[in-house]
Amino acid sequence: MPKEVINPEGLWDSSNRSYSHVVKVTNPQSLIFVAGMAAVGPDLKIVSDDIREQTRVCFQIIEKELEAAGATLDDICDMTVYLLDIDNHKWPVREVRSEFFTDERLPVSTMIEVRNFAIEGMLIEIDVIAAT
Repeated sequence: MPKEVINPEGLWDSSNRSYSHVVKVTNPQSLIFVAGMAAVGPDLKIVSDDIREQTRVCFQIIEKELEAAGATLDDICDMTVYLLDIDNHKWPVREVRSEFFTDERLPVSTMIEVRNFAIEGMLIEIDVIAAT
């Protein structure tokens, strides 16, 4: 499945913010929709109160979910990140996200601040769409 990352000339460099302007997927075999993921264990308890650790755990869980569907993090085309405190958490989240994604394969991404989450202690929730 051809996946093309496009960052048009004349626009700002989005790679330092860990996303691409456009991702073009031609003739995918499968689309995979991953529900909003939080940094929780099997008991639905938050694993940490640190935004970096919660972000890292979210990506580790998403990686495992994608693997179960026959995909990888490189197959992610679209990502939405929900944060409780965007002013203080956007850069730590971007730092951790760069551990999981190379500049050549960055998905498009939207980051949104929310007022609350379903589970007390959540600082972040991430949902993704992947194509294989």
